[in-house]
Amino acid sequence: MRKGLGLLVLLAGLAWAQTSLKVGVILPLSGASAVAGKAALNGIQLAAEEANAGGKVRLELVVVDDGTDPSKAVPAFTKLMTVDKVDIVIGGLASGVTFALSGPVKQYGPLFLVIGAASSVVEQAFEGYPLFFHYHPWDYHNVAAALQFFQYLNREQGAKKVAILYEDGPFGSAGIGVYKQQLEKLGYQVQAEPYKTGSGQFTPILTRFRAFQPDILYWIGYDVDALPIAAQTRQVGLRPKLIYGAPPSWPIGFEKNPLSQDVAGMTAWLPTLSNLESRRFVEAYRKKYGEVTEEYMAPMGYVIVKSLALAAERAGSPDKNRIAEALAGLRLNTPFGPLSFKPSDTGKTRYQGFGPEIWFQFQYIQGTRRPVFPKEKASVPLRYPGEYYLR
Repeated sequence: MRKGLGLLVLLAGLAWAQTSLKVGVILPLSGASAVAGKAALNGIQLAAEEANAGGKVRLELVVVDDGTDPSKAVPAFTKLMTVDKVDIVIGGLASGVTFALSGPVKQYGPLFLVIGAASSVVEQAFEGYPLFFHYHPWDYHNVAAALQFFQYLNREQGAKKVAILYEDGPFGSAGIGVYKQQLEKLGYQVQAEPYKTGSGQFTPILTRFRAFQPDILYWIGYDVDALPIAAQTRQVGLRPKLIYGAPPSWPIGFEKNPLSQDVAGMTAWLPTLSNLESRRFVEAYRKKYGEVTEEYMAPMGYVIVKSLALAAERAGSPDKNRIAEALAGLRLNTPFGPLSFKPSDTGKTRYQGFGPEIWFQFQYIQGTRRPVFPKEKASVPLRYPGEYYLR
């Protein structure tokens, strides 16, 4: 009898010590950013399972689809606030959607842990919001990392002309003028034109680029654009020495298509990275899902939940403000490298996580993404010019 009572007391104590959180998750599980959104959700769910198994924190996830569409995202977010009554939200992947959520977030006041939304337009929209934690680098961080690569191409490979094809939403358009100026300072001639997001029609712009004869074709958009651009570039007879893309994710199976050969891009993570936390993540992801992903949004989602669980444990409370305070002082090793929060370069974001240091350049070579720049992260030399120029 006494043993039974002792067990009940022990279990009650454990339950009392456990911090339980109801967490809203709003991601693009359909629409233009669905590949990145689904990868992020996989990482989030994996980390939540690990946290729950640890016994100190109990996370209940309430997942909604923003459809990569502001008109769907706002009611989905409102549901999380008014029906599900969550105080913590993970989301904000696509910049246009996240910008549209800035008003509702400020209205309802959750702790908002942002997984993507690199546009500086978003940073401006959330300036001054005290519970805004931005994990992903901002667009100016992305530009800084890309410019290092473009400087190398100019000085070491002799590249002189860049044609930029960018989507007309916040993700592609924010900062394009500054980016063009920076490339010109490096010695490039630059021609830049916008395209309508999701149109899939690039032939008129690519035809105009043909007369410019760029060494580099650089497109800033989403994964659905990758294959049409690669195909239509060839169809119009445009022969850049390098096709370089900057989407938040790449289309599933793109590496199996011959058109992907020698296409280059920038990423924050690949499963071949050798740091300990990356190896642990790959092993856990493979065990749960039976495969290995190359989408960096998967470990980004994983890191957000890992940091949230640790902050909740340290706070010892489900209170969003106490968790935010613990999160602000957190230091965590991750698959990307060390994570801590500090003010952004502009000072508009009080809690900024990663910066340009996590980015590196890769190239599709024989059906896989291989790091090619900077030198300390490269596994193979850059193929320049690519096969699409040599054909």
